[in-house]
Amino acid sequence: MPIPDRTTLEALYNDLADAVIVTDRAGVILSANPAASNLFGFDLAFPVGQPFSVLLDRVSEAQGISVDSGTVHYTRADGSRFAGRTRAIAVGGEAEAEARLIRIISTADRPDLPDQKLPDQELSGMASSSRAVDTALDVIAEGIAIYDKDERLLLCNRAYRALLGPVGERLRIGMPVAEIALDIASGDGMAPAPSGSPEAKAWVRRQIDLFRRADGKAEIFSYNNGRWLRAENTLMADGNTVAIRVDVTDLKRIEMALERQRQDYATLVETIPDLITRLAPDLTYTFVNQRFAALIGLSQDEIVGRRCRDFIAKDDPLAKILFGLTPEAPATTREQRRTTAGGDDVWILWSNLAVFEGQQLSEYVTVGRDITEMKQQQMRIAEQSFELQRKNEALGQFTSSVSHDLKAPMRQISMFADMIADDIAANDLGNVADYASKLRGKSRRLIQLVDSLLDYARIADRIFSPQRVALRDVVEDALGNLQSHIEESGARVTVEDLPDVIGDAELLKRLFQNIIGNAIKYRRAGVTPELTVNGWREGGLVHIAFPDNGVGIDPRHAERIFDIFQRLHRNEDIYPGTGVGLSLARRIAESHGGTIVLDPDYRTGARFIVTLPSA
Repeated sequence: MPIPDRTTLEALYNDLADAVIVTDRAGVILSANPAASNLFGFDLAFPVGQPFSVLLDRVSEAQGISVDSGTVHYTRADGSRFAGRTRAIAVGGEAEAEARLIRIISTADRPDLPDQKLPDQELSGMASSSRAVDTALDVIAEGIAIYDKDERLLLCNRAYRALLGPVGERLRIGMPVAEIALDIASGDGMAPAPSGSPEAKAWVRRQIDLFRRADGKAEIFSYNNGRWLRAENTLMADGNTVAIRVDVTDLKRIEMALERQRQDYATLVETIPDLITRLAPDLTYTFVNQRFAALIGLSQDEIVGRRCRDFIAKDDPLAKILFGLTPEAPATTREQRRTTAGGDDVWILWSNLAVFEGQQLSEYVTVGRDITEMKQQQMRIAEQSFELQRKNEALGQFTSSVSHDLKAPMRQISMFADMIADDIAANDLGNVADYASKLRGKSRRLIQLVDSLLDYARIADRIFSPQRVALRDVVEDALGNLQSHIEESGARVTVEDLPDVIGDAELLKRLFQNIIGNAIKYRRAGVTPELTVNGWREGGLVHIAFPDNGVGIDPRHAERIFDIFQRLHRNEDIYPGTGVGLSLARRIAESHGGTIVLDPDYRTGARFIVTLPSA
């Protein structure tokens, strides 16, 4: 139970007019106050360490009179006798070595000892002693009352009465605890419920049970006027019960305000969309909010108390980042891509903060915000930028082709037209038919080039609508379109297992048709063309390979062959074409977010590898 401060106790002990003697349970004197020295006449040193019996009158000792309470006969140092009203209080722990007995001795006039009538100054001392005790109790802020073993009030201080309000004014010595409790539950009492109600009766029972338990443990309950009281009851060795009552309204209000703030904080961290964690300096989680727990896929209780390393990948730099924070640079941010417990890929912007008290690390706080949508927008913008760049490049190639590749046949057409005009003007018609034939050939070539450019432009600008595509079906359609070339060349095409991809079936059919068509066209003389189409999945991508046994391609030209109108074989009588096929193939692959490359290590022909997003 709470006790008065040390200064008050020392004042009670040193300045009290009553004699106070402290002994152990065996009766050995441990200390005495100045009033005891004066009463017994020990001016130099009180007999500390001697048995208490040295102070007793021999007659009282021989008669076995109790020395713990009531009137006891004592002997002074000069041999004179006196009667002292004695009250003993047992204090200390349960262990024998810790037990103490405090004897408070006041003198009084005893008719059975006429030769020991006390002088007036001693009677005056008794009165002042009583007043000192009352004054000391009344200046203590805690309400203090003592009840006997029959649960009747022996004494109480002013603070005790004040705390009970109107009931305190009606307290009287000898009043039972049960009666006081019922009075407290009356209309002007403290019970926070109407008098006579079941709630009020339960409140009374609680007060009586608390008193009878008398274990010194504090319990806090409310007044009916909105205030709060702390009650402690302690059973003493002499059978008396000390009741202490303290008004803790201010502390309770502060506690309630802090609790409201805690609840507001808890509500805030659980409702905001961010992921919040707190970690001890050893990176043990001390708090995680529900959103973080959902990301991990466990309950909050299953995470708190465990190390953060239990929930992050081995290559996650979180621990290194946190350990690198200092009082001079206590905060940092980073973006992280991770997979949720549900299997979704998300992007999180983490703000990491180290909290220091001076130079001493207190804890870490991490706050994560889901920026998946923002990252997706950034990626869409990047894709759009890439697509715009790609189209600009296509436009540049288109312009270059128009200015170079188309001008050549146009100049030749113009030249043959001039030659025909000159011959007709000279009436020399011998070469006109030949010039006219060549003029028609160059015109057809020009038409082919223009058609190829238009085809390339349409592919480059086509809107890509992705969906799941079965590649085997696409390859079968492409082979159907090339059936006449396959039969004419006797080509053997083997199609192995092909995973599904995400893409545009028509565009992919055009891509495969160009690659397979080139493998048939650029065959070696006297050798039956052979081509295999196989595919495999790797992560989120599908790779499709097209190895053939044709004339092959010098690795030096591995990039040049994808430029528009770039032909490695100029003789169109053997290898006809405009040089647009592989350019279209690359344009289609890139429009799918994929690639097409020539395998430079393949030596028995040509081997193209197309990479596309997996379904």
